[in-house]
Amino acid sequence: MYERLRESQARVEWRQREVLLVLGLALATIVTWRVPIVGWLLYPFQVYGTFIHELSHGLAAILTGGAFQRFVVNPDLSGTALSSGGIHWIVASAGYLGSAIFGGILTLLSASKVPARRVLMWLGVALGVMSLLFVRNLFGLGAGIALAALLFFAGRRLRETWADGLLLFLAVQMMLSAIDGVFDLVQISAATGAVRTDAQIMAQATGIPAIVWAVLWSGLSLVILLFSLRAAYRRTPSPVLQDRVGAVQRIS
Repeated sequence: MYERLRESQARVEWRQREVLLVLGLALATIVTWRVPIVGWLLYPFQVYGTFIHELSHGLAAILTGGAFQRFVVNPDLSGTALSSGGIHWIVASAGYLGSAIFGGILTLLSASKVPARRVLMWLGVALGVMSLLFVRNLFGLGAGIALAALLFFAGRRLRETWADGLLLFLAVQMMLSAIDGVFDLVQISAATGAVRTDAQIMAQATGIPAIVWAVLWSGLSLVILLFSLRAAYRRTPSPVLQDRVGAVQRIS
């Protein structure tokens, strides 16, 4: 009983080292993104983020009664999803927010008892299937299949510790790629109409300026990040549990 209580107490405490690791990865990512010489190291993760962004649009269309036809992913990390029907403002908002939610789910999985190797393999299978079904350009199809194979191979071959680290790093990348939308404000302000962003689509549909939507999505993505970290790495111990643990410790 004492061991069970100790395990329960351990589960409800802050796991400070893991939280610091997440924050460290986030800081390293932000710095690396802004350094051209080493930024290419994150390129595969950024391409994966584009896949999640476009697939989020498609999933939102399906969930709101529409249909998802196809999407493309380009070498410059841009992408386009083609859907029909659905609730327009939800579909347009789903890119950034979907990436943030996906990153939050990966964060929760990385802190759970689900084997990271299994998660990576399923991510690889899912990406491969989605690429074959919906991607309609050569780069996107090649990148999707390559990333799917890498994820599946990592799940099969990596040690669980390394798989845990990769899954956590992938989670951080997805959430930061969503939050990084705030830096698109420069592009939005300078756009002449040739570049059509999600925020501009929302501006045309609602009359609310694109910059407002970009800030809103970035803020919501940050909230999702903080909520995910809190849910994954913090548990509030109940007074009853604390009393029981203290009593057992005094007896022992």
